[in-house]
Amino acid sequence: MAVNRRSAIKQLLFVSAGLAILPSCLQKTTRTSMTLKHLKIDGDQEKTLAELVNTIIPPTSTPGAKELGAHLFTLLMLDDCYKKEDQERWMNGFKAFDAASKKMNGQSFLESSQDKRDALVTSLEAIKDDKDDLFYFYKATKRLTIQAYTSSEYFLTKVNVYELVPGRYKGCVPYTPQPRKLS
Repeated sequence: MAVNRRSAIKQLLFVSAGLAILPSCLQKTTRTSMTLKHLKIDGDQEKTLAELVNTIIPPTSTPGAKELGAHLFTLLMLDDCYKKEDQERWMNGFKAFDAASKKMNGQSFLESSQDKRDALVTSLEAIKDDKDDLFYFYKATKRLTIQAYTSSEYFLTKVNVYELVPGRYKGCVPYTPQPRKLS
């Protein structure tokens, strides 16, 4: 069997493309749905954060924070707007949150039932230590979740209908001048 140069180069390209793709096939962690510049979050951590924001603002007759993408807003705000020290503190708090969940429930936050998640969040509400990274993580996440929810399109169009300034013109309201106070 004679091998010509064209088929050898073609085979070499196929092999090198396969070797370039191979590392992505062997990854054990799942990928995130967005690329961040400064934070190193994997897919499981993103799912954990999504369940945490869903525990903070759960779905009822209205969609919860997870459905409105509050966890993605939280990650984006942390990545773009927070200082490096605060990002590191938040990441350390995230690791402490996972450890606290395993200590309290015996399993990770993702694997816990909703009652156990609620109990963990209730216990985090009781923490008052500013210097604790877990406290910082929870308070920052809660603050950003509420901000994401209250500035979402759904909230501003269905729950609290936003009206541009100056508002509506009511031409049928009679004008009564107010007496001026001279001081």
